[in-house]
Amino acid sequence: MYINMYDQQEETVTRFVGFVGNHRWDLAITQTQHFYGKCLVINIQSGRSAILNKEDLEEDKRHILAAQFGLTDEEETDELAEFLLGNLPQ
Repeated sequence: MYINMYDQQEETVTRFVGFVGNHRWDLAITQTQHFYGKCLVINIQSGRSAILNKEDLEEDKRHILAAQFGLTDEEETDELAEFLLGNLPQ
């Protein structure tokens, strides 16, 4: 038996973007109101995802970003954070 907590449909906007810096990234960024206006960011290569807004990308929180995406390299984490800072909506 299960208890249904929610079951909603929503029109979303998804941006698929691939880029190369010092690392290669293939991302899907979905804008939704379901997560209080935060975006669902999916790393297509690894399948890992996180619910983020720009506040979540501040330098003192980047260790959380690294854990969410399974990143062990600080440079890699900074590269992803900087890209997302410039590409997530306000």
